[in-house]
Amino acid sequence: MILEGVRRADGSPVDVTTEGRGPGLVLVHGARPAADYARLAERLGEQFTVHRYEREEVGGGGARYAVADDVALLGAVLTHTGARLVLGHGLGGLVALLATSGLLLRCIDRVAVYDAVLPLDGSVPEEALEQAARALATGAPELALAHLDRHLRTSSLGRTAVGRSERVQRLVGGVLARTEWGRSTAARLPQVLAETRAGLQLNSPADVYAQLPARALLLTGERSPEHFGVAAREMAAAVPSATTLVAGGCGHDSLLRAARRCVQPLATFLAGDTLF
Repeated sequence: MILEGVRRADGSPVDVTTEGRGPGLVLVHGARPAADYARLAERLGEQFTVHRYEREEVGGGGARYAVADDVALLGAVLTHTGARLVLGHGLGGLVALLATSGLLLRCIDRVAVYDAVLPLDGSVPEEALEQAARALATGAPELALAHLDRHLRTSSLGRTAVGRSERVQRLVGGVLARTEWGRSTAARLPQVLAETRAGLQLNSPADVYAQLPARALLLTGERSPEHFGVAAREMAAAVPSATTLVAGGCGHDSLLRAARRCVQPLATFLAGDTLF
């Protein structure tokens, strides 16, 4: 469904996919496109009316990705769908929390994030991300994919490549490119790197979110890179309305697979039930 009267920063229309029934929930995707969250939307649709849309992208003519544009777009989607619940993944989690913290009118009742990119006092390591950007700029997308894998995930392949020769890292990237994650991510590498770097420029102390006006759940995966958990704990300690939990046995991609141990606490929280 095209949202009438809603346009992206570049003027293009916004298409929203809606399914399920119950309270309105907007899903803000991470590095993978909104279409890759179909399995999650189907499962959440048992309790919620789930709205999916593509976040802002790097525009034509060299236009840069801006987190503020993404926040504004989320606000427009919330307004036009009437939804008051938000679930964000990865950088989508940062967009969701920024929206909730005051960049929008208070139209969010509860916000849940999974492995959110939270640049709090330098908590997100940038080395692998910068290595990925350099590799992509020099025409080595498979090497960029291997570095990005280390930044976002804790796959055995990514760990194997650390400290190895460039040849080994390229081989790892080539193997990753044949996986579901790799195929989808490789197609969006410039976008993923541009938006993640833009998000990290918003580095701040955790207490800037202290007045978060809605209840927030910061869920991280037990098998996700540690920096997600570190940032979530820092924020929960500084923000009275926020709580952090760890999804046992889950990694960064578990939300995409709609893994029960990942989805259940999110759905429970968003439904208003007591988790803690």
